[in-house]
Amino acid sequence: MRKLCGMAFGVFLVVSMLLFAGPACVVGECAETTYLKIATGTVGGTWFSGGSVLASILTEKIEGVRASPTIGGGVSNCRDIDANRAQIGYSYSGTALDAWEGRPPFEKPCRNLRYIGNQYIEPFHIVFLASKGYKTIDDLKGKRFSPGKEGFTGKIIFDRLLSESNLKYDDFGKVTLVGFPDGALLMKDDHIDFYALLTMPPNSAFMDVDTFSPVEIMQLPEELLDRMAAKYGMEKWVIPAGAYKGVTKDIATVGYSGGFYCNKDVPEELVYNITKALWENVERFVEVAPASFKGQIKIENALRGTVVPLHPGALKFYKEKGFTIPKAGEASAK
Repeated sequence: MRKLCGMAFGVFLVVSMLLFAGPACVVGECAETTYLKIATGTVGGTWFSGGSVLASILTEKIEGVRASPTIGGGVSNCRDIDANRAQIGYSYSGTALDAWEGRPPFEKPCRNLRYIGNQYIEPFHIVFLASKGYKTIDDLKGKRFSPGKEGFTGKIIFDRLLSESNLKYDDFGKVTLVGFPDGALLMKDDHIDFYALLTMPPNSAFMDVDTFSPVEIMQLPEELLDRMAAKYGMEKWVIPAGAYKGVTKDIATVGYSGGFYCNKDVPEELVYNITKALWENVERFVEVAPASFKGQIKIENALRGTVVPLHPGALKFYKEKGFTIPKAGEASAK
C-alpha cells in the first residue's frame, strides 16, 4: 500500500509540474507556448487530413507553437474562427463570403474572419445519363432530381442557381434529398433524372453509374455563371472533356475555393510565419490530398477564392512574393 501511495504521489507530482509549469523553454531561452486550434472537417476527410498536416508543420517549423486539429465543417469553422474558438481553419470561399456579409445560415456578419490562402477549387455541376439528352435548364423542368442533402454546399448552390434563373422547386418533379452514393444508385435505377453536386469529377459514386450508362454534365449559360461568380464568391472553372464517358467537350462552370482562414487577432508575425511554412512545405499537403486535387495545390493558386480580407501577415508574405493582390484581399487587414 505504501508503495502504491508513493507511486500515486509521484504521478500527481509529475502531472502538477506539467499543469502548472511556466513558459515553455527552448534552446538558450524561455518563450511562451502559443496553442493554435485548426478547425477542419470530419475524421478521414480531405480537410481533416490537410488540417492535421498543417498542425504538424506549424508545430515542427515555428518555435513555441503547438497546433492541433479539431473536427468541424465549413459553416461551423467560420463561426468558430470568428469567435476565436479556433484560430485557423478550412472553409469554402462562398461560405466565408456568406459569413462575412451575415447571409444565411449565419445570424450576423463574421467580421473577425481573415484569409490565409487557397488550396483547391471544387466545381459545381449537374449530372444526368447522356441518354436523357438534356441540353438546357428548361429541359430539367418536371424531372425528378436530388440536390444532395439538406445542408450540403451543393444544395445551397443549386438553390441559388434556381433563384438566379427565376425558377423554384415546384417547377421540377419529385425531390429526393440524399448523398452522393444514394443519388448515384437512384440514377442508375431510374428513380431520379439528375443530381446537383459540388465535388471534383469524376466522383466515385457516379463513376459507377458511368460504367453502366454514360454520364453527362450540363453546360450552364455563361451569363448565369458570371452572375453567380460575382454574387456568391465563386470561381470560374472548366471540367475537362472525358471526366465521364458522356462528357465529350469541356464544361465551363463555377465552384468554391477550399482554403485556410484565421482570426484577425492572430499576431501578424505569426500569420506571416504560418503562411510561409504552409507554402514551403506544400508537398506534404499534396501527399495526403485526393488524386483529383493534387495538381491544384501549389502556390500559384494561393489567392484564388479571395473574397474576404487577407490577414496582414499573409498579405505581407504574398506581396514579398510579388503576387498581384485581389481587391477583396487588400481591403485588409485592420
